[in-house]
Amino acid sequence: MAENATPTPWYRHRWPWLLMIAPASAVIAGFFTWWLAATSNNSMVVDDYYREGRAINQQLARDDEAARLALSATVSNAPGDTLGIVVQMRSGKARVAWPDTLSLRLVHATESALDGQLRLAHQGNGRYAGAGALPASGRWIVHLEDEQRQWRLVARAERFDEALAMRADPLPEGNVR
Repeated sequence: MAENATPTPWYRHRWPWLLMIAPASAVIAGFFTWWLAATSNNSMVVDDYYREGRAINQQLARDDEAARLALSATVSNAPGDTLGIVVQMRSGKARVAWPDTLSLRLVHATESALDGQLRLAHQGNGRYAGAGALPASGRWIVHLEDEQRQWRLVARAERFDEALAMRADPLPEGNVR
C-alpha cells in the first residue's frame, strides 16, 4: 500500500522551511544594516584625519601650559533660581592674569548634535559666569579654555548635580609626554 502512495511535494514538509529560516533572517538583517548605514549620520568619523592628527600636538602644548600654570577650576550651575553657569578658577602660581572671557565647551561623547559652547565673562578674582545651564546627565567631555587658546582644562563628566572639579595634570619629569 505504501508503494502506490504519491509522494508529498517538498513544500508540504516542515524541514525545508525550518532550514530556510536562518539564511532568510540573515538576508533581512543585511538589508536592515545596509539601510541603517545609508540613512544615519556618522558624526564620529573625521573627514580630514591627517589635519586632526597634526592638531593633537598643539592641544598637548595647551595642556602643558595649563599644567605649568597649575590651573584648576570648579564648574557648577549658578546657585539659586537664576539660570547660569559659574566657574571658579584657581592657580598654583602667585600671579595669574585672568582673561576677560573663557570658553566652556560641552562635547557629548556620542551625539554631536548635543554639543554646545558658552562664553563666560570674568567677574573678578578668577570667577566667571555665563548664561545657560549644565545638562542633567549624559557622558560629556568638558573643555575650558582662554580666549587666546593658550591653555585648556579638560574633564569628563556624567552628572552635573554637583560641582565639576577640573585640574591640569602635572607635567611628567623632563616635560616629555
